[in-house]
Amino acid sequence: MKFLSILSACALGAMLANAAPYEVDNAHSSVGFKIKHMSISNVVGNFKDFSAEIDAEAGKLNKLSAVVKTASVFTDNEKRDAHLQADDFFGSEKFPDMKFEMKEFAPDKVKGELTIRDVTKEVEFDYDFGGEAKQGDKAKIGFSLEGKIKRSDFNFAPGSGTAMLGDDIKISIEIEAVAK
Repeated sequence: MKFLSILSACALGAMLANAAPYEVDNAHSSVGFKIKHMSISNVVGNFKDFSAEIDAEAGKLNKLSAVVKTASVFTDNEKRDAHLQADDFFGSEKFPDMKFEMKEFAPDKVKGELTIRDVTKEVEFDYDFGGEAKQGDKAKIGFSLEGKIKRSDFNFAPGSGTAMLGDDIKISIEIEAVAK
């Protein structure tokens, strides 16, 4: 029995030794969205300023805590971007950060709490581990997250009817991260 305890402690130590903190490589990562406009087409956009605390091992996320700066929204249309930063959408002056905190990991799912403005809801993303690589002496990992939220769940743009602006927002996140 003592042998099993020692073996278990060694295995746990080996697993923790392989776990590593990572930082996002923003040049090779993106946080994007897509939403229906006038029920006929999609508007796509992304955020240019985001960061995350990541701890991972062998494709498994142990920690994912992210912050997206709402004022960095970019849809390739300055007037629309300014409107998205206004109070009826992100309210970027009062709510500069959109936040995600992972609460549960499964091999193909990431569940957590997403905060937009002053509303926090549980969300689920499909998770796809892209792999691991070495660049020089630094380890790198890559993964994708995809999911869908309802803007009405977050009281986001409540004055826009669904005929003008869809209720479903598709989220697509691509992350490449470098070991610290």
